[in-house]
Amino acid sequence: MSHFRSKLRTTIGWVAITLFVAMYAGEFLPRHGPPVTIRWVEQTFGRSGLIALNIIVVLAFLALLPYRRPTKSAWKTHGTFIAFVIALMTEMFGWPLLIFLVSPVVDIPSLAPWMHQHFGHGAATAGTVISLAGIVLIAVGWVQIHGAEGMVTTGLYRLIRHPQYTGIFLFTAGWILHWPSVITLIIWPVLMGAYVWLAKQEEKAAMTEFGEPYCAYMKRTRMFIPYIV
Repeated sequence: MSHFRSKLRTTIGWVAITLFVAMYAGEFLPRHGPPVTIRWVEQTFGRSGLIALNIIVVLAFLALLPYRRPTKSAWKTHGTFIAFVIALMTEMFGWPLLIFLVSPVVDIPSLAPWMHQHFGHGAATAGTVISLAGIVLIAVGWVQIHGAEGMVTTGLYRLIRHPQYTGIFLFTAGWILHWPSVITLIIWPVLMGAYVWLAKQEEKAAMTEFGEPYCAYMKRTRMFIPYIV
């Protein structure tokens, strides 16, 4: 049963990545307005269906993250990612429940129209590139570590210790550039802090499990950005 769950989780993660790329590849084509794939989804399933599909697809990326022993702490951190995605997609596609509830009390500015007015589709395209780079890190990190026994210190892991979390940072940063909002700008530093904390907890466990070899590995690598952080 455990093997079946692992295969199912893997399949969900890879299907989600494929769908995301298919939906947003149109960002690189000349156009007016959203990519044709996004317009088709909205016309077929309605605005609520578009929002729900985006949320489901992006959250399915998490299926590629708990590759070993998912813990309660890990899923608390992933909960911050879930909050970020829901806030992003609901505002991006015009279903901003939280903004609707708060706007009578606080004048919350809408940042995305200003961004698009001054930078056109350039910002959205750049954000899509950054998000896709994040997806690549998540996927490649999973390929390297899935099914591995012992320490993994080759490939991406030769340069950084947590490439999948770096992928999360890039993916979410790209979406902020693609569609900035007050809520996501507030949540993003919290999201980063949560994954930094989770990475440190995982490293404590790894030091207990692998001992001196992991400590030596930590000394010669960075956590998230090669040669920097």
